[in-house]
Amino acid sequence: MLVSSDRFVLKILDRSLSYQDINYQLRNLKALNCIYSDALIVAYFEKSFLTDLSEFVEKFPKEDNQVITYLHKNEPILKKIRLLFKMLRYSEDQNKSMSIELAKLIREGTRENNCQKSILHKDSLKSNFKNLIEVELYLRSRYENQLKDGRRGIDYVRPSIDLFLDSLDKQFSHEYYW
Repeated sequence: MLVSSDRFVLKILDRSLSYQDINYQLRNLKALNCIYSDALIVAYFEKSFLTDLSEFVEKFPKEDNQVITYLHKNEPILKKIRLLFKMLRYSEDQNKSMSIELAKLIREGTRENNCQKSILHKDSLKSNFKNLIEVELYLRSRYENQLKDGRRGIDYVRPSIDLFLDSLDKQFSHEYYW
């Protein structure tokens, strides 16, 4: 008999997010970074976020009495996790859908770049990965024109994205499960 457990970490609006949700988004971010080396969402949070998030997930305590201390010790990464999930929630609320053609391109990119196939689902993509792609598409549609000059990197639009995320952070209530 297989017994699994999960732990709620954060609540955004009416949705509780668990350790497993964070783990899935880590997988998705790694896959996105593999498929698109210039992904804006990865560039915004910085590639070190992938390493930090991996470490956060790997070292997450199994014992309930250790979780509260662990979460308090890791407040900076928790803030990034909170902002990431608020962007995911915002994107979800926009009710945009990814085209079949884009899903096919991502599937091809996954195979060509030898990326994690765990984001694939039958003939499509896993829904939580699609949600991350929708965030990426939103960021690109909103900020890519400002990045068109090849000399401008993510730092050029970072203040604008910071304002957007500050707005989301205020707009979408949250609480941690300390």
